[in-house]
Amino acid sequence: MRESGWHLIGTTVMGADPKRSVVGQWGACHDVPNLYISDGSLMTTGGAANPTLTIVALAMRQADHLVEQLKSGAL
Repeated sequence: MRESGWHLIGTTVMGADPKRSVVGQWGACHDVPNLYISDGSLMTTGGAANPTLTIVALAMRQADHLVEQLKSGAL
């Protein structure tokens, strides 16, 4: 369909082990300091419905974490 859109998901593995994943639990890249991924690539797979609200929820969770990190001086 020419006028349709899509979400790219599942291309960035989230996990604690840098040898087996790209980002940690907050979306921060293991290999690149201060680089955060905030999109659908953090999701492992698509469900039966549009993933937009889940992507928004993950980004809002990440934003809250970043604000706390800034307030504490960790970033």
